[in-house]
Amino acid sequence: MTTSQVSPQTTTLRILRGTVTNGKLVQQTQDFTVPYDATTTVLGALEYVKGELDGSLTFRRSCRASICGSCAMVVNGRSRLACKTKITDLLGGNEGKNIASAEATVGDANVIEVGPQRNQPVLKDLVVDIAPFYQKVKDILPYVQEGPEQEEHVTKDSFSQVNMVSNCIMCGACYSDCTAMVENPSFIGPAALAKAYRFVSDPREGNKTERLKELSEKNGIWDCTRCGMCIDACPKGVAPMEAIVKLRSLAMEAGITNNDGARHAMVFKDDIATWGVLNEPFMLLKTKGILGSIAQIPNALNLAKVGKIPNPFPFDHKVDKLDEVKAIYAELKKNPLDVKTKAADSGPGAG
Repeated sequence: MTTSQVSPQTTTLRILRGTVTNGKLVQQTQDFTVPYDATTTVLGALEYVKGELDGSLTFRRSCRASICGSCAMVVNGRSRLACKTKITDLLGGNEGKNIASAEATVGDANVIEVGPQRNQPVLKDLVVDIAPFYQKVKDILPYVQEGPEQEEHVTKDSFSQVNMVSNCIMCGACYSDCTAMVENPSFIGPAALAKAYRFVSDPREGNKTERLKELSEKNGIWDCTRCGMCIDACPKGVAPMEAIVKLRSLAMEAGITNNDGARHAMVFKDDIATWGVLNEPFMLLKTKGILGSIAQIPNALNLAKVGKIPNPFPFDHKVDKLDEVKAIYAELKKNPLDVKTKAADSGPGAG
């Protein structure tokens, strides 16, 4: 048998399709058998379906080079760029790309599940309404503002932090996989907050403190649960959660501490630095105050029912090597970390 006579490999593309009927989204899965080789991407498979099997399938795509972000969708349970994700990696797994096999992910070694992004309204099939996502980016005022905090001397190295978050292609993958968004749709979201850090860290920005004050309010930087999903989802290595953590540090450095998130972080640090262990009951009191703590009694009772009762006197517990813990904090106090430490520029035009 010649090479040309060998039957191509095929896989099943299980697509979650949907359409809005009488104001209500109706969704169901539909299976398609598609051929593939070592170079076939999910986007290529979708184009095969649309061109050869069902022209009504609707999805977005543009550059095919993981630059525009248009083809972001949920593939085997995670948000990915369809143009960057190979069929062979999904079926067999690729540890280097943090992709588990189809068998481990969907329970079938020859099925790839594709659906629309999460946390955004579905318009049709794999197309979601990106207006709310972009509105949140617009709300953080994504441009440099004139003001009293502009730095007079701007060096090339000053933009290492700016360049990191500027790699964002606004694909919405982090927004789609964000667990905080599921519980709180009003949360600004990782992409907008990463974009906000891009301007707070820009030496030309004149209103850094005012930005940090606004970002420290409800639905801002302190509503992130630090689950790390946005870091895994980002196809460009922007690491939105890291930008959010840096915004928190900068806000506290600027004295913006009159909120539950900042108070919680400070109490946490003080307990560990002093005792090497947390005093959870007093942490709640110091974070939320008396009235806020009283409001948490129902939650405390539910935790007690399942046996989670924190020790109100944790300082009775001897912490091993507490002197080393204290030494670390003493060193940090003497030589505080600069979250905007400038890395050497190794990009285009370096030197």
